[in-house]
Amino acid sequence: MKLSLRHLRAPIVFGLMAIASLSVHAKDEIYSMLPNTALSGVIDPDMPDRTDIKKAWPKKPGDPAHLKIGWAEISLGNPWWVGLANKVRQTSAEYGFDTDIEVADFDLQRQCSQIDSFVTRKMDVIVVDPTDVAGVAKCINRAVDAGIPVVTVGSVPDPSARILTTITPNPYESGFGVGQYVAKHAGKDRQITAAVIISSLSNSTSESRVNGMVSGIVYERMKDADPNAKKSDAMLRGFNLFEQLKKSGKFDDAQLKFKIVGIGIGRLTQEAGLAAAEDLLSAHAAEMNYILADNDSLALGAMRAVKNAGKHDAIQIAAPADGLRIALEQVKAGNLLTTGMFSGDECGAAAVEFIHNIFYGGLDASNLPMGSYFPAGVITKENVDQLIDPDKSDTFYKYTIPPVKSIPQIKSELSKG
Repeated sequence: MKLSLRHLRAPIVFGLMAIASLSVHAKDEIYSMLPNTALSGVIDPDMPDRTDIKKAWPKKPGDPAHLKIGWAEISLGNPWWVGLANKVRQTSAEYGFDTDIEVADFDLQRQCSQIDSFVTRKMDVIVVDPTDVAGVAKCINRAVDAGIPVVTVGSVPDPSARILTTITPNPYESGFGVGQYVAKHAGKDRQITAAVIISSLSNSTSESRVNGMVSGIVYERMKDADPNAKKSDAMLRGFNLFEQLKKSGKFDDAQLKFKIVGIGIGRLTQEAGLAAAEDLLSAHAAEMNYILADNDSLALGAMRAVKNAGKHDAIQIAAPADGLRIALEQVKAGNLLTTGMFSGDECGAAAVEFIHNIFYGGLDASNLPMGSYFPAGVITKENVDQLIDPDKSDTFYKYTIPPVKSIPQIKSELSKG
């Protein structure tokens, strides 16, 4: 499939390419913690080979002219998932694929029943957006044992799931780049006093984005004190602070002039973000200067709360996802500090493109990582004009689909630094 110009990702990205963070020594302590729900997107430089894992691959479609895809989606209750599903349908139609999207509405048992139904219907491949990254593994493996390969999207499942790979944006690196931007925006001598709004404290994508933001701020503050500070040390320090935040609802790193005064659970809507921000402002408005929001919906809700409280000049709001058009417009207007390159459209299109490439394009799917992450990028006032699509039917930023790389390719890039 040829992508039109409107899908091209702007070359200037005020953020970090995920692969840039990988050139670190395998002995660094942070990597001993993998896998971890707060570290989704952190790549283990010593990741194991997956060639010998039984993944129901290679596989030939029952009817090469009409590939059948069973798609078990977590929800359609948010613009991110709606964009994903729409792009899946569009891209599938372009290739002539027969794709059936079933929605679990966050119900693990329903999703497992959908997977089992796809097996009974002899789908050629199954795609799962996990409702529960641990609980869905057995259901995935039943499909694989029945001879149907499984691809996941959105969240990387438990390592016991014998998937081909996960097609997804990078949660941790998306957050990390935003954290760095926040620290640079504040300046090295200014106290950062923030509140966090997160959609869930049990979801790996949400935890990793927020942990990434905390760790990105830590890294910039550590570099202010020591230009030779190691990123992996900052990742570990940030991780420990995030764990403290989860346990006590706050932390204070006086040495770095960085503290979180409260955390609110906002689920996935603007209204929930508004309510969470109102509670945080009621308790801490006098000292806060930043709100770190998990995603655009929460950030937009927080923006309303800050404006209603008359604090829009004193409190900046940053998010690492999703890059929705409405958020881009607010970044351009100066009402949001950041959003991130974390598109549902891109995820849906990339997953179907990946399926096309492994069945018809010669892409070897035998030794891919558990997570095939998109490069991360921060959207700010410096680059937002390049990323707003003139075609207003597009609900996200302009993008291009990145290649999926094998484990040997990733390790080769790591070895070159």
